[in-house]
Amino acid sequence: MNENEINLWAEAISSLPDKQFFNTMRLYLGEIKTPYNKQRLTQQLAAFIKSPEHINSLLTLLDRFDVTVLTAISLIPNASQDTLVNFFHTEYSITEIYAEIINLTERLVIYKEKSDTGKEFIKINPLIRENLLPYLDSKLIFPDYVPATFSNEDIFSISPNLLAAFITYIRIRGISCKSDGTIKKNDKNRLEEIFPGKENFIQLLMNAFVNLSLVYETEDGKGYKIELARIKKFAELSELQQYTLLCAAAVSRFSKEGLKKEAQLLIDCLTSIPENGLSRDSILRLAFLVGTFTEDGNALAHKSRFSRILEAARQEAGAEPEQNAELLDRMIDCAVEFGLLRKTGKTEDDIDLYVSAKELFPSDTYSSTLTNDSLSNTSSIHQSPKVLNIDSTFTVTLLPGLKLKELIPLTDFMLVKKCGVVTEFEITRQSVSEGFDNSITPEIIFERIENNSYYEIPQNLKINITEWYNSYSSAKLYYGYVLKVTDNNITFVEKNPNIQKYIKEKLTEGIYLLNIPAGTDISDFISESSLEFLGNVKTSHTKSEFSTFPLLRNGHKPAVLESKKNLERKQTSISEADKLLKNLKACLQKMDMDTHIKESLEYRISNRLILSENQLKTASVRTEILEADGMDFAGKVHLIEAAVKDEDLMEIQMPDSDGSGNFFTIMGHPLGISKQPGEAVMRLQIEPTGDIQNLLVSRITHLRRLRF
Repeated sequence: MNENEINLWAEAISSLPDKQFFNTMRLYLGEIKTPYNKQRLTQQLAAFIKSPEHINSLLTLLDRFDVTVLTAISLIPNASQDTLVNFFHTEYSITEIYAEIINLTERLVIYKEKSDTGKEFIKINPLIRENLLPYLDSKLIFPDYVPATFSNEDIFSISPNLLAAFITYIRIRGISCKSDGTIKKNDKNRLEEIFPGKENFIQLLMNAFVNLSLVYETEDGKGYKIELARIKKFAELSELQQYTLLCAAAVSRFSKEGLKKEAQLLIDCLTSIPENGLSRDSILRLAFLVGTFTEDGNALAHKSRFSRILEAARQEAGAEPEQNAELLDRMIDCAVEFGLLRKTGKTEDDIDLYVSAKELFPSDTYSSTLTNDSLSNTSSIHQSPKVLNIDSTFTVTLLPGLKLKELIPLTDFMLVKKCGVVTEFEITRQSVSEGFDNSITPEIIFERIENNSYYEIPQNLKINITEWYNSYSSAKLYYGYVLKVTDNNITFVEKNPNIQKYIKEKLTEGIYLLNIPAGTDISDFISESSLEFLGNVKTSHTKSEFSTFPLLRNGHKPAVLESKKNLERKQTSISEADKLLKNLKACLQKMDMDTHIKESLEYRISNRLILSENQLKTASVRTEILEADGMDFAGKVHLIEAAVKDEDLMEIQMPDSDGSGNFFTIMGHPLGISKQPGEAVMRLQIEPTGDIQNLLVSRITHLRRLRF
């Protein structure tokens, strides 16, 4: 038992507001006699908790929900009320989590520790942690699912061929989007013909291309074109890195560091999914959890990485606090859309199970680092498969087998026609002209085709491409920076590699067209060229936020998710808990005391706040109303007034305004109540949004005061 942690617990108890402190002491120690000393009372409370009888009762009264929440608190470093709401948002309501935290706090199982910034973190009481540990079980949060049926749905997955097809579409045709980022109707219809049934996927992919700066907006503002140099850098990454970066960028725009964290979190999550799969809810919790651990599986000592990511996302995307969990929701949905997560089947309870796309995780994935160097070394030793076939109509059939970095140059002179199991392109005058613009010649085109096909190039295709090139070359229009040097500097320029890499074409002796777009920053060229007589060119152009892509590490499964074999797991017993509660209630019924006091004590027993009969005998009960039903108008008003005075939370149930007969539950802090003849209006600050609403008290069907 860590002495420092016990001191922190004692300090947290002593620093409670007086009313809460003395209510807690009276609940467990009985009437407080004056003069009193807070430190001594806290020591007496610690002694009460450490009693074997009381620890045994406390553990007996834990139910499955208690243990599930306590397990989450033990797994999430520096868990807070908000992080627990986010963690369980797919299964439990805000009201249920808030009420559970309040109840576990009253039962002394957990306490709240304030950080230097004033934020409250939820901790397990160190006085009972060792006894509680055998009950905690991550399987309550991440069950070992067993598929009862297996999915026979077609498996779709993002692929190099699909990306190459999408790139050629934008490169040849361009693509237009509305101000909100959605693809305009004409392009949407064309893309639907090329990628049938993939409308949502294509929109997400376009979002990612924009957010990763793989496209740039044309000067007239009417559409986007491919940023070819950046596409080539992107293609050098491994497929896993490409797809996770696209998935993260599809749901929000991040800084370079934020993008790296999001994509890395997704890789870790995909790596951690077991072979039998997980439910969507479990995957969301897994994604939440894996972001809070370092590579060695240890919890971070400070705020979880997940929390930092969400904070960064809120700052960059303007998200509100209540949207915390939505970011992960969208990314998991996107991972399913991209095929990184695939439906594998259903459990007997009809729960859908998902697994990660295992082909993205080669056998050595977990023992090596995903670096561009290692990828390029691997690719250099294998021979390109023959994946290409051309028919007499110049339609190109492209089979899978090449990486994106190999497909970019191969499709540089093609236009996508259809993308399915096989991908079809076509070679047209327009498509090869785009290739000529990128300095490729007919000879280069022929060589690339021959290297990837078993068959000879159709003769009529060779003739057409040659004629198109001759026509293309008959007149040239240049736009961009032109370098002109005197005769005595020609040799220096043509032999200087720092200058040569910027030269697109030699126009004539001493005059060179640079491959730097007009209007962009030319300072890099000037500094590298060593041409000291050149002046710096000032422009208003703003560079992309980042020029390279973040390098991600391999996926990591936190050690905390592995079962602890050396720990004998214990389970809570409903029958044992019921037996203890019945004994306490039977003892209460035998006692001679006021009816209202008995009702208050029975309420405490039902809420599992009474651990022994001695608490009933020494109880210091100050009766108070904690709940009121719809017909008890005066009781509701009294309850609201008391909650306003003590700044307590309230749980409120009301009927829907649509007349459907359904009810909804909200939680918040009552700010005040104004009485009118036959009616009263409560001003309520909703949790966790902070919105303020006026509610008619007469419409409230049930009201509960949450004292802590």
